Amino acid sequence: MRQTDTTTESEVTDMAANGKIAVEDLSPLFQPMKIGPVTVPNRMMMAGMSAGVRADANGGVDPQMAAYIIERARGEPALIAIGASRVVPDNHRTSHQIELFNDDFIPSMAKLAEAVRKQNSLLGIQLWNGGGTEGTSPDSLMSPSGLSANVRTALGDPTSRQRHQANRAMTIEEIEEVVGHFGAAARRCAEAGLGFVEIHAGHGYLLSNFLTPLFNRREDEYGGSFENRTRMLLRVINEVRKAAGDQMAVGLKYNGSDFLGDQGWTIEDSCRLAPLAEAAGADYITITAGLVGTPQLTIPPMYEPQGCYTDLAAAVRPHASVPIGTIGRIKSPTMARDLIVEGKADFVCFGRATIADPDFFGKTRRGALSEIRPCLADCRGCIDEHTSRHPHPADASCVVNPRMGRELTCVDVKGVAAEQPKSVVVIGGGLAGMEAARMTAFSGHRVTLLERRDRLGGQMLLAREMPGRREIGDIIPWYERQLTSLGVDVRLATEVTDAMISTLSPDVIVVATGSQPSIPQNLIDIVMNSDSTEMILLDDLVEGKLPVGKSVLIVGGDQNGMVVADYLAERGAAVTVAEFGSHFGHKLAAHDRWYLLNRQNAKQVKRVKNVHDIVRGNHEELTLQTAEGPYPLGKIDAVVFASERKSDRAILEAAESQSARVVVVGDAHDVVSENGGTIFANIAHAYDSTRRI
Repeated sequence: MRQTDTTTESEVTDMAANGKIAVEDLSPLFQPMKIGPVTVPNRMMMAGMSAGVRADANGGVDPQMAAYIIERARGEPALIAIGASRVVPDNHRTSHQIELFNDDFIPSMAKLAEAVRKQNSLLGIQLWNGGGTEGTSPDSLMSPSGLSANVRTALGDPTSRQRHQANRAMTIEEIEEVVGHFGAAARRCAEAGLGFVEIHAGHGYLLSNFLTPLFNRREDEYGGSFENRTRMLLRVINEVRKAAGDQMAVGLKYNGSDFLGDQGWTIEDSCRLAPLAEAAGADYITITAGLVGTPQLTIPPMYEPQGCYTDLAAAVRPHASVPIGTIGRIKSPTMARDLIVEGKADFVCFGRATIADPDFFGKTRRGALSEIRPCLADCRGCIDEHTSRHPHPADASCVVNPRMGRELTCVDVKGVAAEQPKSVVVIGGGLAGMEAARMTAFSGHRVTLLERRDRLGGQMLLAREMPGRREIGDIIPWYERQLTSLGVDVRLATEVTDAMISTLSPDVIVVATGSQPSIPQNLIDIVMNSDSTEMILLDDLVEGKLPVGKSVLIVGGDQNGMVVADYLAERGAAVTVAEFGSHFGHKLAAHDRWYLLNRQNAKQVKRVKNVHDIVRGNHEELTLQTAEGPYPLGKIDAVVFASERKSDRAILEAAESQSARVVVVGDAHDVVSENGGTIFANIAHAYDSTRRI
């Protein structure tokens, strides 16, 4: 199965510098591969994700879900997996999971499977039960030992956020029933014409719970030894293989490591399991990693390196002869190619990269790598909107792709306005301005973008300076290339005046002038009366790389204050974050925030919430007044204001004095709401506000 790539890395790099890499240089990705009873034409898989899944009234495929899948199938990946789908019957229908425990889903799934097959791809689905993972079922949970699959909860951490959901230890009879449910689900999937099923045995879900000693404390034949802990999974594989028939492949996804040491499932366990899983009937194995509550999460944000779990797959691969897949922050086709060439994996799973750009596989196939809209691993749309920000699951979206989840209704046609184009002037070259310019130019309008700085990017130029977040700036060069290819007239280092706008005589003016940091009204006296303590606005601090001394107070503990606390702590300062509310980093994605909090804790950053005032003493000592009482800080070298921002609409009056239609987007429109001031909101608002101009 191993392939040889005859193209040198330097040759590939030279071609990449020219904007494209020829298809033949990615040829290892386009080698056929045999997976059990089927042969697929390439080594690329769209990983199973909850994002994009939407069930109809029968627990089957909703038209929007079909549109989401088919749009990505047009790029012809070998395999497309639908994410975690329920195999155990319950009485609560959800619009965000497919029900595999009855026949109702079969007709709609069969239509989708055929549509995907016409695109030269195979559609499959993950067979799943949530086990002890809280929130995965409205009913009581079932697990090996009745324990939560949240690591912190299982370890007795009093700070763990608990739902106190009922969780029962499974009886032997229930284990038998569940094994049968997995098999019955596989039979229905075969009847629907799916090309494969994938047994999900990772991430702390039911089958993973049995593998992990922390969660499995049974003393019968399903607990204790390696042989006992793997018994249920091997039985499930065997049952699914028998039910699948001779036309459908059976895949298996399990953790290479739980990152829990002896209390968890280890890479040694994973290597030992691989040949047993193959013997039981697995036609391929995908190696993933992580649990809820471990330092390294199942869906890693930007703080983890790209390809962070590939070494786990590489370790398992020598122990089995079936294809081994790898997953985890892989968004580069060239990285995927190298993984194949280096023998670390037989195929590569792409998840969030395909959310960010639905034509990811098509652009890879065409060699148009510079056109791929990059995933930033921000997690704010794809994960948070779906799992964390609502009492019930909502549709997943995407920070950089506002069409995600709306493929059926948001159909954009290039050049649709070209016969009667408007003259559009966009003022501001941050995210919202770049997206507004891209969208209007895509539609066929004549677009001029005016930016006062000497480069595009706006606040993203500052955001990418934060530790571990450099990748967040990847979207800037993508926009620059898009604007160039669409013929946008970009004018940098340009201060916009009334006369300039009049000379341009636009039909539409898009105001995308962003926001500015400000000082809370109740703290102005401290600023005015400070003698030796430096008072610094956030943007000035980062843009000017200003010195702050040894001790720093950051006013504001939302996204901006939290990342700049990490930034200053990394420079050696002793940092305290004062937050007026009861939560830190509310606008950050939960996965992003988890890593950031761990980074801050390692650097002894102090965080104080429910602060309602800051009092200055006689010798410049500062004290935080909190709901719990005073919190003395002593002498502070610098105070950084990172809480409040105000929309910058200084040019709005001049714009409105013209005869043009005026549209205000991004931070200039809103910086204070729940989503306001985020990458997520800025791109989405600019897209929605300008796509019909």
